Amino acid sequence: MKFLQDMNIKKAVKSEKVKAPDNFSKIIDETLNGLEDNYRGANKKTAFRITFKFASAMTVLVLLILPNISNDISYAMQGIPVVGNIVKAITIRRYFEKEGKSELDIEIPVIEDEDKTSQIVNDDVNELTQRIIDMYNEEKDPENHLSVKLESEVLENSEDWFTLKLELSEVRAGSNIRYKIYHVDKKKDKIITLAELFVSDDFKESINNEIKKQMLSRMTEDESVVYWVNNKIEDWNFKTIEENQEFYFSEDGNIVIVFDKYEVAPGAMGTPEFEIDKEVYKMFLKEEYK
Repeated sequence: MKFLQDMNIKKAVKSEKVKAPDNFSKIIDETLNGLEDNYRGANKKTAFRITFKFASAMTVLVLLILPNISNDISYAMQGIPVVGNIVKAITIRRYFEKEGKSELDIEIPVIEDEDKTSQIVNDDVNELTQRIIDMYNEEKDPENHLSVKLESEVLENSEDWFTLKLELSEVRAGSNIRYKIYHVDKKKDKIITLAELFVSDDFKESINNEIKKQMLSRMTEDESVVYWVNNKIEDWNFKTIEENQEFYFSEDGNIVIVFDKYEVAPGAMGTPEFEIDKEVYKMFLKEEYK
């Protein structure tokens, strides 16, 4: 990979203990606590249910949690056959450089699956990372404050979808935050953009209207909230989402539209998100996504 050869980056890959997610113990405890206590006195049918519950808890531990909290385990699991491509193990590599007031902190996610789409995502992440590194190298100056940080998060890893979010934070005289979210339709083995969920562009107007409605509602409820909608300066106003607008799915299956900092509001509003109820756009969805 080209970015690994960048001579301007101090490749300080430190061996560090990976901390389990805060809810790691809770997930396992809650599953195990659901097991029936009186195992010895159980009949064969009950004993089977207990064994199945315990096996389910161990499946959660081995397949969904351990690969994402340990690089070693993630690598070791590459050879394990998985039915239906349920698991996508992620390895995180970090690169850090600090020179005077300039600092680079890059978190590079690598999908360890060998399917075509995973490799496409990996290649795209590598290209993005290289652009970030090149930008940093051009701008860095020990006397000028510059901070560039790239973080990643797996938002979804179900039988149908794998969603990976990248967050790029840049601090100079001011600060900026941008997102890149990859959605992999596992059944199609394909990266899907927002527009590809729908049969036509008609979905945009419905979602645009709902976003504007939510903007106005939030501004009415809290006078400190400001969005660029119904502004006297027309050019400032939010017009429309893009076909490749960043989004993710909520726990309820609704689309959540994500905007970069300064995209639809002043910087103080951060990175606005708007959850759109499925009823707003369901009639425009392709049949396989309804």
